[in-house]
Amino acid sequence: MAAGKRKLAGAGLATHSTKQSRHDQARVEADDSSNESMLASDDSDAESDSSMHDADELKLTGENHESGAGGSTERSKVRGATNAEIMALNEASLLFKSNLFKLQIDELLSETLVTAGSKVTRDLDAALKQIRDVLAAMDSTKEMTVDAATNLVRKLGKQATGHAVAIPFPDPAPAAGLALKLAFEAPDVVNVVGSYPLGMAVRTQRLFNVDVLAQMPAQMFQERDYMNYRYFYKRAFFVAMIRVQLHASALHELFDIEFELLRSDTRLPVVVLRPKSDTRLSKLGCVVRIQPSIAPDTLPLRRLTPDRNHVRAAYVAGTTDADLVAEQATPQYNAAVVSDALQLTHMKYLFETNEQCTEFGRAAALLRVWLGQRTVQHIGQQQLMAPRISGFALTMVLAWLVRSVNSGGVTGARLSSSMDAHQLFKGTIEFLAAHDFNQGALQFGTDADMTAFGAQSGAVLVDPSASVNVLAGVQPWELDALRLHAQQTALDLNHHSANHFSRVFLSAALTDVTAKYDHVFRLEIDMAPFLAVRFGSDMNVTARAAELEHGHPVVAVQHRIAQLLSTALARQTRLVAVHAGADASFDDRIKATRRHVFVVGVVTSSDAQRLVDLGPSPDAQPQDAAQFRTLWGDRAELRRFRDGSIRLATVWGANAMPLEQRAQIVPRMLAFLLRRHFGVLAQPELLHADDQSTAD
Repeated sequence: MAAGKRKLAGAGLATHSTKQSRHDQARVEADDSSNESMLASDDSDAESDSSMHDADELKLTGENHESGAGGSTERSKVRGATNAEIMALNEASLLFKSNLFKLQIDELLSETLVTAGSKVTRDLDAALKQIRDVLAAMDSTKEMTVDAATNLVRKLGKQATGHAVAIPFPDPAPAAGLALKLAFEAPDVVNVVGSYPLGMAVRTQRLFNVDVLAQMPAQMFQERDYMNYRYFYKRAFFVAMIRVQLHASALHELFDIEFELLRSDTRLPVVVLRPKSDTRLSKLGCVVRIQPSIAPDTLPLRRLTPDRNHVRAAYVAGTTDADLVAEQATPQYNAAVVSDALQLTHMKYLFETNEQCTEFGRAAALLRVWLGQRTVQHIGQQQLMAPRISGFALTMVLAWLVRSVNSGGVTGARLSSSMDAHQLFKGTIEFLAAHDFNQGALQFGTDADMTAFGAQSGAVLVDPSASVNVLAGVQPWELDALRLHAQQTALDLNHHSANHFSRVFLSAALTDVTAKYDHVFRLEIDMAPFLAVRFGSDMNVTARAAELEHGHPVVAVQHRIAQLLSTALARQTRLVAVHAGADASFDDRIKATRRHVFVVGVVTSSDAQRLVDLGPSPDAQPQDAAQFRTLWGDRAELRRFRDGSIRLATVWGANAMPLEQRAQIVPRMLAFLLRRHFGVLAQPELLHADDQSTAD
């Protein structure tokens, strides 16, 4: 069909014009009408004869038919369509639109899928082979102290790049005099992993990643290196040595080579190779990431369950007092170590799934396109930190649905491996729309100790090896946003309108915050008051350890903002999203800057215009009442209601308040909370005089 042959711009899915959408809709409606006519003419011979007979009877000889000498008139009677005919036409229409949608998906994938070994990727494949050869031939170093390793990287970096290169140590950096020996050896395994070799990589308006695994030799580590960041210090030195030696090779002529943080986590730096603009490879729109890993038996993974602590409070405080405070579990820290060890394991599992389900890779590619169209990368000129919900996580959800399932007493696959890509995509979207990851834990099979993956781990999807939570570090609001998007997409997929393909895969509005959210606030926050003191007698070890668990100081403050606003506005909002700005350079990203930009987006609920926000009863719920007073301060007041109950409440207007002022209640509440808890005067015109006085 004509609509199915429409060319899709692979490098600009989000810029599909409204004019083109109207043109597509007109062509769909024209084809729909033509198709119904053809279907109506393909009935059985008997029905065709009957229809022709009826048509003869219904033919009009004129608007008024004169008969006899008296000139009397008769109006012809037109027979309406029967229920069976209407149902048949509707079914034909739905079938046509479903087939059209599949054709559009096929063309979308033909334009966006990047297949290894194809003519298009010839230059990329050659570059990957060159990268593998350079990595395998790298020079080793002997063991040395942290200070000696720092000086070596600085020296080699200056020789290769003209400026000193610093080791990207995580927060906290190694303490002075730390008894730790660092060494570098060439990786003993180099493999291309991730979406590209699996046939799931997609090329849209944003760059796609090609991941190269560089496995660190086991002899570089000791058994207890998982304790107190020792593994991450050795990993950071390994990454730094790879960068400076890549700079010294011929690859520097093809790529700009730099550090980047994986999932915005200072514990997980990687080397990124961006094709230079004057090379043919730059036209492909890819970025090569070299990711360190270890073999699964290098460290004892059984000790890295999320309910254990491996960052001692004494180390955080910089003392030798082992009984400083009670040790808290470090699930995100543990997951970062285990994830490095299981990269090849996950790769093999997804490859097996792809073999069992022939359309698995295409469905995973559709999920990546869908997620990319709903990811905000920048607001104006302000770049944003990468979200922690990724295409890999959605691919694992799809694999969970296709492979073994054990959840809520239900065992067995939820999606058939014989389904096509469209059906697998739709089934996954419907699952994401219905399932609340913040409430229900999932696991592959039955081997995982789910007591270890408790409330401390947040949202839980235990991987096939029963060793790591795939969703570790993903913030609750990110999963809430994912669920909202899936619910809207599920409605679009079941609506069968002419332009539902555009809404699912081509809509540019979903990356525009002004269209994505009902209310948007831009904040510039002084970070220092919201980060734990790092040294000295004023240091709060528990707060500092909790901050380190997030992997980045900015992410820690981002989580704090989102948690407070989501709690305070639970009735008035369906989603409170908090995006963090990204700093211009890598050196700024691995440390807490003095001031940082955050963008808060709110999707309101049906209760957004309520004048009174009810709180708990101080007598029946004293702890909740104390939290309510902490949130709202003097705005929280005791009130007696008609049913005789006495509860805390915040009042935002009288019954006579006009609708346009009611529409500003949620922004006003948001501005009050930001002023009270973060010292930010965001949109001050929203605050009334009593708001500002009580907030201050």
